[in-house]
Amino acid sequence: MDIEWLEDFLVLSDLSSFTRAAQSRNVTQSAFSRRIRSLEDWIGIPLIDRDTVPPRLTVAGHLFRDAAREMVRQLQDTRIALGHKTRAFSGVKLFISHSLIDHFLPEWIQHLNRRITGLKLDITAGETYDGMVALSNGRCDLLMVYYSSIAPMTIDEKACASIVLAHDRLIPVCVPNTEGEPTFSLSMFESSAIPIVLYPPETFFGRIVNGIVRFGPRTPHFSVVAQSANSRVLRGLALNGSGVAWLPERCVREDLHHGTLVHAGGEQWNSNIEIRLYASPERAKLLEFNLWENIRDWQEASLATT
Repeated sequence: MDIEWLEDFLVLSDLSSFTRAAQSRNVTQSAFSRRIRSLEDWIGIPLIDRDTVPPRLTVAGHLFRDAAREMVRQLQDTRIALGHKTRAFSGVKLFISHSLIDHFLPEWIQHLNRRITGLKLDITAGETYDGMVALSNGRCDLLMVYYSSIAPMTIDEKACASIVLAHDRLIPVCVPNTEGEPTFSLSMFESSAIPIVLYPPETFFGRIVNGIVRFGPRTPHFSVVAQSANSRVLRGLALNGSGVAWLPERCVREDLHHGTLVHAGGEQWNSNIEIRLYASPERAKLLEFNLWENIRDWQEASLATT
C-alpha cells in the first residue's frame, strides 16, 4: 500500500468530489480514481459509494477514515521527528490561502524573520478548504487562512490551536464614475441589474458573500458576470469595470487610497473576518525555534497595541 493512497482517500472524504480531489492532489481524475480503486482492492471492500451524487463514504469508508488519518499523522510526525534528530529538517511547511499571498504574507514573513533567525518556510498556496485538508492529513505544519463565523471551518478547534494574526473586512468594491461615486451602487434599486463578480458558492469567501446577500436588509437584482475562487482574479475584473466584487479590505487598500476602486455599499454589505494561523498540537510541539510559542506571543503583543 502507498501512503499517497491514504492521502488521496482522506482528501476525497473531505471534498466529496473526485474532480476537486484530483485537482487538489495535482493528478488527473483518471489517475486519482485508479489510486482510490487500488486502495479499495488492498482493503478488500468498497470505501466509496459512487452511485450517489456527490460520492459518499460507505460504512466501511467511515470506519476506515479515522484509521487512515491516524496512520498518515503518525508517519508524518515520525518523519519530522527523524528529520530533527538527523538535522535533515527541510523547512516548516506553510499552507496559505492565495488571497493572503500579496497583501499579508510578505510583510508577515519580514517581521517573523526579524524575531526568529534561520527560519525556513516551505510555502504552498491554495483555496482555504484545500488547506484544511492538508492540515488534517499532515501535509502541512501551519495553515494561514481567513476565518469567519459566517462560514465556520471544518477544523476541530479543540484539537487544533489557532492564533489570530490580524483583523480584516470583506467589502464590496467597484470602479468609480466621473464624479468619484460607485459606478454600481448596492444602494440603488433600479430596474437594471447590478453586475457582480463572485466566488464559487462552495468556497470559503463564496459562503460569506452568500450570507451577506441572503441576510441583507434589501437585495437588489444582481447579474453574475463571472466567478473565480481567486480574489486576485476578481480584483482584476473589478478594476476593469466588470462589476462589484467582494474583496478583503487589506487586498484593495491601495486601490481605495488612490481612488481606482471605491466602496460599492454601506456597512450592511461588509463582513468582519480574521486572519488566523492553525497548527495541530502535535505539530506545534515539533516545530523548530519554539516557533509556535514565538508567533503566539508576538501576535498577542501586536494585537494588544492596535
